[in-house]
Amino acid sequence: MKAMFVAAVLAALAIPAHAGESTDEHWFGNGLAWYEHPCGLQAFAKYGHDDTPAVRDAYNITRRDPSQCSKLFP
Repeated sequence: MKAMFVAAVLAALAIPAHAGESTDEHWFGNGLAWYEHPCGLQAFAKYGHDDTPAVRDAYNITRRDPSQCSKLFP
């Protein structure tokens, strides 16, 4: 019984830490997490799941130049 408990604990520790992360918190489901992107939660809430080319372009531009956030994600 004790050996099974130890094995279960070790198996639980072997699971990668990011395995529980929800893709709902990432741009387009596979991009940066909302808190990693310079435009923050408000831009993510409005545009984070919009996978159109214009939004993807704005996303990439603002990753390189955060000063564009207010212009590209109004």
